[in-house]
Amino acid sequence: MNNEEEAAARMRALHKLRTRGLEACVDAAISICEDKNAPANARATASSSLMRANSLFAAGPEGPEKQLHELTASELKALGDQLERDRRALLAQLEAEGDDGSVFE
Repeated sequence: MNNEEEAAARMRALHKLRTRGLEACVDAAISICEDKNAPANARATASSSLMRANSLFAAGPEGPEKQLHELTASELKALGDQLERDRRALLAQLEAEGDDGSVFE
């Protein structure tokens, strides 16, 4: 594969990730939130992720959430750490449920 083919493949993959992948992630998170039989921590993690994606955690006493380019290095680190904690909690829950990792039924 030459550089041009590699760039085209990368663009196709990114497009798929940003369209179908994004929709699949949102659908999976909503499904977990709506599943009354899902464990509470899975529902809480999915709920937190959806609220964060909707910027509902953005407004607080200090005002609206900053854009990523406005964050300091320590704020970026804290945000990255929180996202990693959320990711690990969701993965641990999926593994505990014996999920095969697919967001598709």
